[in-house]
Amino acid sequence: MVKKFLADQGVQYKEIDLAADPAKVSELVEVSGQLGVPVTVIGNEVIIGFDRGRLESALAAL
Repeated sequence: MVKKFLADQGVQYKEIDLAADPAKVSELVEVSGQLGVPVTVIGNEVIIGFDRGRLESALAAL
């Protein structure tokens, strides 16, 4: 849902496949404090899961 939302907004993003790049798991935990996905980082905002309101707010703040 996050990918579709970002694409619908015309936002370019970088997707990291944790299964293909297990070294990124520790980076995920460092950034988000947990292992759940998706994690979206917009500016200084870390958004866990699909939270439309927070995504819109973070994008508007850029």
